Amino acid sequence: MNTQPNKLAFWRIGQWGTLACFLGAAALISASSVYLVGDLRSALGPMAYSMADFLAGPVCAASLGVLIFALRDHFNEHAPRRMSGVLLVGALTAGALVLVACIRAANRQYHLFHPDLHLENNTNILVIWATLVGGVSAAGWHFWGWVLALVGSAGWSSGRLPRGLCVLSWLAGLAALFVYAVPNLEAAAGALSIIWSLWLAALLWKTKPEDKPAAA
Repeated sequence: MNTQPNKLAFWRIGQWGTLACFLGAAALISASSVYLVGDLRSALGPMAYSMADFLAGPVCAASLGVLIFALRDHFNEHAPRRMSGVLLVGALTAGALVLVACIRAANRQYHLFHPDLHLENNTNILVIWATLVGGVSAAGWHFWGWVLALVGSAGWSSGRLPRGLCVLSWLAGLAALFVYAVPNLEAAAGALSIIWSLWLAALLWKTKPEDKPAAA
């Protein structure tokens, strides 16, 4: 009688973590597609870009928050200090995601509301905007790299994550950590992060409360 509520609670957290992984990956792919091939001058262009900002900002940030709490529950008493670090750096990552989305949206709305200024042809404005977005985005990637590195370390030492997933976490984290110095690493960091999220989603979905892998 006493174990059933805990089991239900665990599955509720695990399922939310799985949903967060899938939702975050889908939001990142959808938003990136709009940013790459979207046309702001089309009839649905402004709406599409606004949706992309919402997906890449608040949706990804919320998904990250839910995922971190699901991971903390998955690790339980294992690696408490590293998981506290994950919570802290994850909050910084989520803040950077929302800030980038707000900068993109504010800049776009100002352009749309003042077409007479022809800001799209103003080199100074474009340089400032690109610098702000690129800088804050790179900071978010850097914080995300620390999240991946800490999760990989906690999973390796506790045995709560497969070795392959830990190695993938470190590889994705290493790429994300240095996006600020090598912008071309952003595509690799994004692809590895998506694969990591899908693998983790399958793990959180299948793991049961009584499953307690022994640390190697």
